[in-house]
Amino acid sequence: MNPKVSIIIPCYNSEKWIEECIMSALTQTYENIEVIAVDNESTDGSLKIINKIQESHSELIVSTAKNIHPYSWEEPVDTALSLATGDYFTILGSDDYIEKDY
Repeated sequence: MNPKVSIIIPCYNSEKWIEECIMSALTQTYENIEVIAVDNESTDGSLKIINKIQESHSELIVSTAKNIHPYSWEEPVDTALSLATGDYFTILGSDDYIEKDY
């Protein structure tokens, strides 16, 4: 059996890029994945976009984290790791994307 991979996407004010980022994670050729997006109290429309994507992609896990340490991934990554069920994980910046065969 193929090991499960958790793709963690911490997000803060990334409304310009978050849809492309999440979709690149959801459309991987490797099938045993989970995608976890954690919003870190964005003040733009990031969380709204993430929730809209989840409406048509129930496999997307969405959560939020308090923004205690500005400019840090600590809170959203810790939250995502507590939700992750993968054997391995990777962190994808919310302003990045990955190729389909990552």
